[in-house]
Amino acid sequence: MNVTGLIFVIVAHFISGSGIIRLFKINLPVTATLCISMITGVVVLSIAPCLLQLAGIPINQLSVILAITILTSVTGFPLLKNTRRFRFHKFLWPEIYEWPFIAIFTMLLFISAWRCFYYPPTPYDMITGPELLAEYAVREHTMISSVFNIDLHMTNNYFKSPFITGLQIIYKLLVCPFGQIWLSLLYISFIIWLYTIAREKLHPVLAGLLMLFFITVPDLYAYSFLMLYDFSNMILFFCGFYFINKYFINNELNNFLFSSFLFGLATYIRNETLILVCLVLPLLALYFYRQKLNFARSIRLLFLFFGVPAVFYFICLFVFVKNFVPVHFDVGSQLNSHLSDFSPFLVRLMDINSELIFSKFGMGSYGYFIYFFCGLLLLDLLWKRRFHKETIVSLYGVLVVYFGLPFLGYLLPLVDLMNTTKRGLFKLLPLMFLYICNSGTLIQLSAIIKKWEAKTVNKNIV
Repeated sequence: MNVTGLIFVIVAHFISGSGIIRLFKINLPVTATLCISMITGVVVLSIAPCLLQLAGIPINQLSVILAITILTSVTGFPLLKNTRRFRFHKFLWPEIYEWPFIAIFTMLLFISAWRCFYYPPTPYDMITGPELLAEYAVREHTMISSVFNIDLHMTNNYFKSPFITGLQIIYKLLVCPFGQIWLSLLYISFIIWLYTIAREKLHPVLAGLLMLFFITVPDLYAYSFLMLYDFSNMILFFCGFYFINKYFINNELNNFLFSSFLFGLATYIRNETLILVCLVLPLLALYFYRQKLNFARSIRLLFLFFGVPAVFYFICLFVFVKNFVPVHFDVGSQLNSHLSDFSPFLVRLMDINSELIFSKFGMGSYGYFIYFFCGLLLLDLLWKRRFHKETIVSLYGVLVVYFGLPFLGYLLPLVDLMNTTKRGLFKLLPLMFLYICNSGTLIQLSAIIKKWEAKTVNKNIV
């Protein structure tokens, strides 16, 4: 492995992501800022090989380094402005009883990262799509390579987003032959950020147990080293909802804009995410109505929120696919030709429950995490009966995924149950995690534990 190359791309990811965060004037605790900078930077720099291809420049090690340097300079430029105004919150060191949890998390993250480094990409969707395109691009210095001379009529995986193809090209040229270490950067940053979210709301012991519960969801952990689009899409989709939540709390437009941008990155990773973004609009419209926002301004904001992901969708379909894939692709041919028949939607919705979630197969895929969420939600409904903005936003996100995925299956027959829909349900899990962190029951339990701790400490002092 080229350690120098790895350091170069990590620094580039961080600078580009930090510049974008500064551009949107997002102010978060230090750990969250570092993690979101890395997540955003990984996605943004994936476009570098595509820019080289559009410019007609051969894709090699030197040109990729130059492209990353230029792209990082452009996206990181906001870091040079108003540096003194950018302030980190005070960093809180872990309590002594958090360290056992952190040790377990570190071990699990190390195993995932090692598998990313040591094993080649194996999923069928990768070796017949983005991984294949990236390998030939590295060999022939162009993304329009001789790979398209192969008969690929049995797969449509080469029509997918350039996100993984671009990152694989970068990491194969600069870091190691198998690439995919970028997936570990995303995963580690995401897990650390989630832990800080849980730690803000819950007692450290409860936060540690919840985080351990989340990390050990079987399929979710497996896809932290099995390179596919769904895991990365889940992360960016959650980020979008998180900053909608921030917008609802403080009514700051920068959070609204950053959320739209993050949903755009999620759409860039998986194009069908645009349909799910449409389902977010009613929540925003209701918020604007309750805030008594001017109708014309509400329409402009809704159009802007949808427009940014739509631009990313256009880039994927009408720039990447049209210019980099010399094979005809007709979007209309992929749509359901019998839209008046809603039975596929109802059948898919029932199958999601009976075959994917509440079944032995689902327990092997998602563990007990969804069951725990449902039980806690029921307890909150019966006991607390009051929900604040954070819980409402996370529950709405769960509903968007829960009903949006069968709707995608209704629109696009290629969205099958046991592959695309099963992995699409990953997007439920961090949204459920966010709800659990804000659960009235757990927050009250945290308060009880903290009160007991304070009382015990005072007794010992006396």
